[in-house]
Amino acid sequence: MKKLIAIILSALVLMSALSACKPGGGESSEATSSTARPEAVEQEPLRVFIDVEVDSNIISPTLRESLNKYEETTLKNGRKLHNSFETVIKNLGGPELELEFPPNDASKREPYISNLRTEILAGKGPDVFVCAAGWSYRSDPDDPAGDGDMYPMFNFPQSAMKRNIFLSLDQYIPDFQFTKWDSLTPVVMDAGKYKEAQYLLPMTYTVPMTIFKKSDFEHTPSKDMTWDDMLQSGPELKAAASLMSTSIGRLSSALMPLSAPDKDELSFTEEELMDFMTRRSAAGQESLSNDSLPSFYDDLLSVSFNDESVLPEGFTDDDELTLVPLYSRSGGVSAAVTSFAAVNANTQYPKAAAFLVDYLLGEECQRSTLYAYPTLRRSLPVMEGLMQKDTPLSGEWSLSPENYDALCALRSAISRTEFATPLDLELSRLSYSIRDPKNQKSPETLIHDAYMRMNMMLAES
Repeated sequence: MKKLIAIILSALVLMSALSACKPGGGESSEATSSTARPEAVEQEPLRVFIDVEVDSNIISPTLRESLNKYEETTLKNGRKLHNSFETVIKNLGGPELELEFPPNDASKREPYISNLRTEILAGKGPDVFVCAAGWSYRSDPDDPAGDGDMYPMFNFPQSAMKRNIFLSLDQYIPDFQFTKWDSLTPVVMDAGKYKEAQYLLPMTYTVPMTIFKKSDFEHTPSKDMTWDDMLQSGPELKAAASLMSTSIGRLSSALMPLSAPDKDELSFTEEELMDFMTRRSAAGQESLSNDSLPSFYDDLLSVSFNDESVLPEGFTDDDELTLVPLYSRSGGVSAAVTSFAAVNANTQYPKAAAFLVDYLLGEECQRSTLYAYPTLRRSLPVMEGLMQKDTPLSGEWSLSPENYDALCALRSAISRTEFATPLDLELSRLSYSIRDPKNQKSPETLIHDAYMRMNMMLAES
């Protein structure tokens, strides 16, 4: 009998210990395997992985150097005092930070990212991710040997959400003190949701578009217009549909949705891709041979219109502009998230991590030098109301009232947002290969091979 009682007592002790590790068990009422863990009594520095520099037009200074002088204060004697990003967060009542930047050298970056992914899968890794999305080619004039294709930490952020890599932020968002949630573009923020829960916080996004002088051509962005409608319209819209003069083009915006919500496979057939590429090429050739078209150029929704040094020939900062987006096959404008913030599901400090991502989405940060790296001539911050004369980005980038209204009209036409992924690179390479006179393969073969590669990438995501 004593032996039986001992066995029962041992079992009760074991069950009690196990219950403390489960949701609602013991003192860990906040802890779950997929939501949050309790804060430690003595918190170590929050480990923050920052990787938005890879897709930037800014080579120098480095982001690390900029964050060392994140906040500038002028003392009474006129001397400048600089506070680092870490100091600013600490002064706001936040945690101590340990910032981590991956190499910008293509040959060193790949093994670094690979090791970090292994660490995350082992239940560790950074507490917070501040990541670029998509693909870029890094060119460093000071280190040509480091040039090459650069891939993000998470090639397919949507798939990473499904694998429970990130922490759901739903229970923390209501207590955000820096983020004005109602001022964030809803259709863009929805891209960071999985099963109605917010896991990722989009920071910046882009829309491929063609820019005309308003005096040459006028167009009101529409949620109903399709890519097919563009091809059946006048020369200006047909030219905008082809995006022939751009190097990357983000053709994926015309093909969105790229994949079904619950399937890791392309949502369009190989035949549909063939039809798209064929008609786009024909429209592009027609546009390039039409000398009567008004001057235009295409960009990725962001340019310093008040800086004539970056404006194309024939444009000035006094011009009123017409912004023509690349419409999607399904209708309306499709945007692509180019950077985002997220919290590691493995973090031991969810509240501290939530404090930081809250700050990252606040106005002060979105107008800071940190956002300059992913936005400059590439994308927009998610907070609406910025880029006006009294709310410039990085202290200098703003639009005239007329051009800001044009931007708002384009933003209102966004009907879908997806994360930029390496599929953009595949589509760009495919477009280039089809037009390359040195290429020996038929368009059918090129499209078939690209289609198979893209489906394989999704299957392995």
